[in-house]
Amino acid sequence: MDHSFPKELRLTHKRDIDHLFAKGRRLKSHPFVIICEEITPKAGIPFKVLISVPKRNFKLAVDRNYLKRCIREVVRCNKDLLIKGEDKTFCIAILYSFKTKLEFSRLEEGLLNGLKKIHS
Repeated sequence: MDHSFPKELRLTHKRDIDHLFAKGRRLKSHPFVIICEEITPKAGIPFKVLISVPKRNFKLAVDRNYLKRCIREVVRCNKDLLIKGEDKTFCIAILYSFKTKLEFSRLEEGLLNGLKKIHS
């Protein structure tokens, strides 16, 4: 499996983001809130991801960027958890909802638990 994280897998359009937050299903997996919704399939794109770390909780951009890089790395290495056939495309927002920085292993554990809940 290809372990890249190209731009096509990022959720960037405001219209899609607004629709996801309005109609998406919310899942909690400490320290994340995951919002997901199945949309009409797009050619060759199994999922689109938005990663958010609030400035309110982390004033320093260094801390926010570190957490986003860690989350992106977990998603990149575990893309197979998000791919469920050619006929489904998911929009996923991953929101970090904790007030302190956690180490990578705890981030990975929490995010993998949340990603497994998406398809159940």
